[in-house]
Amino acid sequence: MANENNLIPIRKRSSREAREMGKKGGIASGKVRRKKANLKKAFDTLLASEVSNDDMKVFLTEQGFEPSNEMALAMVVLQKALRGDAKALAQIMDILERH
Repeated sequence: MANENNLIPIRKRSSREAREMGKKGGIASGKVRRKKANLKKAFDTLLASEVSNDDMKVFLTEQGFEPSNEMALAMVVLQKALRGDAKALAQIMDILERH
């Protein structure tokens, strides 16, 4: 069980131990990065696909927008923000600041 008494600073470990620990950390970091990248690819694919809700598809098409899940999601968040939902407004502002 790890506690403060069991922790040994890297500078007090041998170079071999430090290298092995760094290697383990690098491998774990790579796994997490690949997992996040795969999740992003999956969401990109799903968001780019056509919206399955017929009412939303008709609405988006009538408004001149592409009937994608991405556009449907943007429209829903915008509608919430227009109704006074502060979290939805914050999400929109965050997206706009990032891009």
